[in-house]
Amino acid sequence: MKKLARSYVYWPNIDSDCEDMVRRCTCCQKAAKNPTKVALKTWPSPTRVWQRVHVDFAGPLQGIYYLVVVDAFSKWPEMIEMSNISASKTVKALKSLFARYGLPQTIVSDNGTQFTSEQFKAMCDEGGIVHIKTAPYHPQSNGQAERFVDTLKRGIKKLKGEERPSEETLNVVLQAYRTTPNSSLNERTPAEVFLGRKLRTRLSLLVPQQESDEDPLAKARRERMEQQFDRKHGVVKRTFQVGDKVYAKQWKQPQFHWMKGTVMRRIGSVNYEVEIDGRIVRKHANQLRFRDGEGHKEGSDTLKVLLEALAAEDAYTRREVNVEPNPDRAIPNARLPTTSDQTSTSTVPPTQGPPPPTLRRSTRIRRPVQRFDPSPA
Repeated sequence: MKKLARSYVYWPNIDSDCEDMVRRCTCCQKAAKNPTKVALKTWPSPTRVWQRVHVDFAGPLQGIYYLVVVDAFSKWPEMIEMSNISASKTVKALKSLFARYGLPQTIVSDNGTQFTSEQFKAMCDEGGIVHIKTAPYHPQSNGQAERFVDTLKRGIKKLKGEERPSEETLNVVLQAYRTTPNSSLNERTPAEVFLGRKLRTRLSLLVPQQESDEDPLAKARRERMEQQFDRKHGVVKRTFQVGDKVYAKQWKQPQFHWMKGTVMRRIGSVNYEVEIDGRIVRKHANQLRFRDGEGHKEGSDTLKVLLEALAAEDAYTRREVNVEPNPDRAIPNARLPTTSDQTSTSTVPPTQGPPPPTLRRSTRIRRPVQRFDPSPA
């Protein structure tokens, strides 16, 4: 424009006058190019997980919206499928996340009606949450959420094309994003930063996993708990063998019943597979007891040992009676018994057995149990 003016006319300060006229022209200002971008101002780095979260909506994808929530510290994404994106539904979905991970300190969102409603404001006031709204139509200000929304859309298209994404597809995208190392996290995954551990996936099967030893403190605590339980309940060791006839505790409306069954297989240390009425069910040892009278290996062995011990004791008693000294044998010139002696001897009553043992009663004074009551008397 300045060159065109100088080709026909000239006056002092012609260039500055042309520039000033264009600068003050309303139409020229409206048609001008976008101004040069200002210096980049990034969000301050959070210091902990779930301190600042960025929220946004993705969609509609085949008529379905998705509420996207991204943690600024770990880049951990959460996604909730929503067919209704009203303010009340949005608040309800966010509260479900807050119930799992706690209340964030700051929420960043755009100026959608869901985020500017009174219900959303009330939720932030109740939880002491600072709500920061970005400039309208400037998605770069909410880049954390916008970046994941773009990744989500591209991932769904790669897996399903133009079809409606299924829940399985969304889970695949989420798991892949959460387990991919991120350069902004020092090549750690969002799961490592957010959960403090690596997520186990199917790819983990390619790497042999070495089981770590149990923590000594945890092991001691577990053993102490087992001892206290055993001492309190007076537990007994009870094992069953394959083929044992048992009674199994089975629910049958309206209460539990003891049903006849047979042990088919042992699973672990206290679980068994039991056949009941032609069906195989899994039972704990506390839900089983032996069927008396039908026998089992342990019961038969125990009964056999008791009978043998009783027979041995009876034989030992008879042997002691037979070896008692006979006064008649001590006299060398003893005469043979006559018929009259035999008659008189036969009238003698049989020898009485040993008297029954005297029952011993405890002299301990019994008192009622006094249970601990924390409330004052």
